[in-house]
Amino acid sequence: MLALRSKSLAKALQKLNVAAAPLGVRSFVHRVDSVATRRVFEQVGFRVRGGGVRSSSSGRSNTSSSAGWIAAGAVGAAGGLVAVGMRQYGVTFADLFPAKREVHEIPPELAIPVPPLGDNVHPMEGTPWWFKLYVTTKRAVHLIYTFVPFAAVSIAVTIWDKDEELRVYWLEMMVRTLEAAGCSFQKFGQWLSMRPDLFPPDVIEALSKLRNDAPEHPYEHTRRSIHESFGKEIEDIFEYFSDKPVASGTIAQVYRAKLRPEYEMEGGVRDVAVKVRHPHVVQESYVDTTLLFEALDFIGAVLLRTSQPFDKHAFNLALQKQVDLKWEAYNLQLFASNFYGEVDIKFPQVSAGLVSDSVMIESWINGKVVQDIFTELENNFVAVERKAGEAVQAFSKEVTQQKVRLAKIVFDMNMKMFLRDNYVHGDLHGGNLMAAEDGSLAVFDAGLTCRLADDIAAPFGYFLQALCTGNTERVVEKLIQFNDAPTEKVDLGKFRDEMHVIVTKYAVKGTMRSPDDRPINMGEMVGHMLQVMQKHNLRLRGDIAVTVMTMAISESLIRQLDPDFDLVRSALPYFVRFRSWNKAQTDLNGENWNEERAAANAGLPMGADYAAKKARQVTTMH
Repeated sequence: MLALRSKSLAKALQKLNVAAAPLGVRSFVHRVDSVATRRVFEQVGFRVRGGGVRSSSSGRSNTSSSAGWIAAGAVGAAGGLVAVGMRQYGVTFADLFPAKREVHEIPPELAIPVPPLGDNVHPMEGTPWWFKLYVTTKRAVHLIYTFVPFAAVSIAVTIWDKDEELRVYWLEMMVRTLEAAGCSFQKFGQWLSMRPDLFPPDVIEALSKLRNDAPEHPYEHTRRSIHESFGKEIEDIFEYFSDKPVASGTIAQVYRAKLRPEYEMEGGVRDVAVKVRHPHVVQESYVDTTLLFEALDFIGAVLLRTSQPFDKHAFNLALQKQVDLKWEAYNLQLFASNFYGEVDIKFPQVSAGLVSDSVMIESWINGKVVQDIFTELENNFVAVERKAGEAVQAFSKEVTQQKVRLAKIVFDMNMKMFLRDNYVHGDLHGGNLMAAEDGSLAVFDAGLTCRLADDIAAPFGYFLQALCTGNTERVVEKLIQFNDAPTEKVDLGKFRDEMHVIVTKYAVKGTMRSPDDRPINMGEMVGHMLQVMQKHNLRLRGDIAVTVMTMAISESLIRQLDPDFDLVRSALPYFVRFRSWNKAQTDLNGENWNEERAAANAGLPMGADYAAKKARQVTTMH
């Protein structure tokens, strides 16, 4: 879509008569090629070929210590195993995110109730002891076989830490090893990829590849899962069901299908995406987390003399929610309720009558995954740059304008999730966002969410305020409040001094700008703060850590779209609207306050149903 409305641009491209068969249009879960798109490009001389489908990022700081940490981790894990057993070649970006907002009544009550967590009891707990022993032994042997080669290479990297080729090989092997180890290790690697405070950039970039395609399970398992979940064969429920998955992720894979009329969703929706959990995920998630954290305990206490970067309970709980697809179904309907009436944001509709812990059915949405849109378009036009310089410049300007607009929409959604709803999509990267053909931004893969405890949500808001305004004392105060590690041996004076250096490096007090008068880079600033916390053996409580990392992912996406986006000053209206901040709390200059407060109150229409909707949401969260 990204409509080529410029006649001069269209004519210039027509004259080129470029044959662009290599332009494979890559799709994502719920994405398909657009007929309208093909027509647009064919009119300007392009031949567009339909592409494949895929599922849902360098420095060397602390290189040897990082390699040592991971090498020790691999060795410890192996030993512990024995011991413990927008354009989518057509997304009409000219019409993407219309400014007009519709007014709706409060949506009906949520059809899918909150899935019970109980005492965080894993499904494997109900199996016989001999089966648990069998599964544990089997996994132990597999993981030893998987990790020992990587451990050997990790030791070599620690010894020959200047060998660039060896390090590149080690990074590639690290990703392959985690992929082969199973879903728990892949998820743990994804979490590590969100901790730039612990590892150098090349490690973070390598680990981020774990979000790409995962191995597919056989179609026979899909048929069996659907029958076990609903007591019916695929043909009884679906008029059409592709036997080839359109995407495969860490937890599940997705098929395209069409429901029979008697199973259609509200509004007559029959075109659906069917998400089916992989066969060994439950067993792996039961055994692997125990082995993983036993190894980390040993590594931290004996080899590194440092604390774990993650809270075991938080990791287990997050993994359990992602393994149980009823949680993703619940999250999607809750997000849809929170954003009901907004034309810019949409979430797929979930079938309330066809959902289980291993199967989920959601509406199919046509469009193009965000992370691919601009890269593909810009790369494809490089080939014609020399022949049509002016046309390419005009196109690049249009792309830039639409990226800036998209960044604003993503930011708006994030701020409402954080400040209005306190219920946040925990993996909001470009691969989970799609520019839909109807002009909205669709959000997927909501298995991982984060929410701050009621008693910590307000203090966290003031922590963000302190970061924005460069208030070192308040930053230190809140970090100590958020810490869940012992502080008896912490030199708080030294900790405060080091934090002051970081804050003043990134923010000029009271200005909400950096020392070079540019937008504050919140991600880098918080990353350095977490490094200092690790140095002083302090650790953020689980909900704060997940929230901070979620914010870092979102900020990274926004800055990719618009490097000059000022997150700090753009956040002010949301704090005024959703947290009732006043002039003193925002530390603004007097000449800016009235203008920005007026913009805040006028620019964020809530509708008369907001209070009732908010109250209803709180009751559904328990």
